[in-house]
Amino acid sequence: MYARVVVAYDGSTRSLSVVPAARIVAARLDHPLELIHVGTADEPDQPVPDDLPVRTIVGEDPGVALLDEVRASDPPALMCMTTHGRGALGELVFGNVAAKLLRELHAPVLTVGPQLLGSTEPRPWSRMLICLDGSATAASILPIARRWAEEFELSLHLLHVTYPLGDVRLGDAHIPVEVRAITAELERTATELSSAGVDATFQVIEDTDTVTGIVRHAAHRSVDLIAMATHGRSGLARLLAGSTTLATVRRSPVPLLLLRPERLH
Repeated sequence: MYARVVVAYDGSTRSLSVVPAARIVAARLDHPLELIHVGTADEPDQPVPDDLPVRTIVGEDPGVALLDEVRASDPPALMCMTTHGRGALGELVFGNVAAKLLRELHAPVLTVGPQLLGSTEPRPWSRMLICLDGSATAASILPIARRWAEEFELSLHLLHVTYPLGDVRLGDAHIPVEVRAITAELERTATELSSAGVDATFQVIEDTDTVTGIVRHAAHRSVDLIAMATHGRSGLARLLAGSTTLATVRRSPVPLLLLRPERLH
């Protein structure tokens, strides 16, 4: 699945907040967890766990260095990073480092945001929330989610958030055609996953704000991980700024698995 599990470390305590999630993946795959310090040759200014030796990469472009780390093995490594560190990886959601990774890697990146909740001790995951909006781009996360479900024995919950539809007493005739279409697509996808042996459910919920709906649903359904594909076409600021993905990263209480597809529709 992945040859290695790598954590991008910038020397700050905050950049280590992804470590518990990364440990879960590394333990399941029976790989050692690797911390890669991107920056100068100076020692990181914050202590790291004794079992996680740090290797420093010195270079002018941290993004290129991290890409090389991911691609150095076959299959590639899984890159894990926080979105609220400092230094070379500071403010990753807006920075060139994460922009380069998502733009050029076209592979999943495991990330955590500033609202991450839970114990610092890793525990097995059981449920992944898949965010879908009816587009082919969003659906590109599904093959990866299925593989994670099989490897980590996860149940998958497919979710679409729609704007409130109004008076439910009006019945099906009041439901917009596009909502009926995506509901049917979610049902079909969940059925296919179930037929393949993956525990899968689906739901269309109403909320005036998509991200609020996702975050609330994740909390109420005891979700361990959120998976979604990004829709941008350039640097990460444009890739995510103002988008559902950026806001979800900022507000999610659980780790996220993000993917920028190679071909965007």
